[in-house]
Amino acid sequence: MKRILLSLGMIVFVGGLVAGATGAFFSDEETSTGNTFAAGDIDLQIDNESYVVDYNIPQYLNPTGQFIFSTSTSWALADLVAGVQKFFNFSDLKPGDMGEDTISIHVGSNNAWMCAAAHITADEDVDCTEPELTNDPSCNINPLLDDGELDEGLQFAFWADDGDNVYEPGTPTQGGIAEVIFLSGTLANMGAAGQITLADSVSSILGGNTPIPGDTTFYIGKAWCFGTLVTSGLTQDGIGKTGDPLNNIPSTNGPIQRPGGVACGGSGVNNAAQTDRVQGDMQFYAVQARNNPNFLCSINYIPQWSN
Repeated sequence: MKRILLSLGMIVFVGGLVAGATGAFFSDEETSTGNTFAAGDIDLQIDNESYVVDYNIPQYLNPTGQFIFSTSTSWALADLVAGVQKFFNFSDLKPGDMGEDTISIHVGSNNAWMCAAAHITADEDVDCTEPELTNDPSCNINPLLDDGELDEGLQFAFWADDGDNVYEPGTPTQGGIAEVIFLSGTLANMGAAGQITLADSVSSILGGNTPIPGDTTFYIGKAWCFGTLVTSGLTQDGIGKTGDPLNNIPSTNGPIQRPGGVACGGSGVNNAAQTDRVQGDMQFYAVQARNNPNFLCSINYIPQWSN
């Protein structure tokens, strides 16, 4: 009996020893803190850098045009306010006048599909001079109601640009895509076209169906001419944009320093456009590309003036 009790005592003692040693087992602990969901953004903002032929330079002494910075049609990055920022604000046009701009587009942190639209809101003869009547006999019927001819004489070209405001075709810039004109013609035709697809699930000015990249600056170059627009282009200098004319930091590779990428000839314009006035609106629309695989500008985007 005594041996049995001693054995039981030893069993109890050993059990206590095992319980006291549990803190020495192999172990590990992992902690994940600060788990967060945060939404990206689509916040479309636009700025414009604009150059126009200096009206004070006789055109016959300067056949390719000499540009000066246009303060009335340039602005820093902003949400556009109706009637404040204007891509075009030129009066007293003469055949051969021209301009060259770069639109800078920021879509926010998300890749985006993007559409644009042009809409003519006024197209008037305004007045009828004696030379105008020679080329436009119907002008004096009702000049304020009749369509003018100025929009038919204004030619445009748009291309994906690297930001230097100079058309440089055939060599890669943004994402390996060459600067190529994706839209051209008269203002009358573009106003009739209405919607413009920049990037959607079927086509993109960056090639294929590539969306406009988020967290980057995307540039669209544009040129206009009152007459015949010539877009011969220059060799890509590989620099991109330098300087900041809006903050008085001169550029070293813009259209003033590297003229000739576009030119304008006014000899084909007659007097039908004298005193005419044309006015219009431009609109840009961006929507997230991710989880939106079937977006089409032609179907899913309705310009404001079409509502």
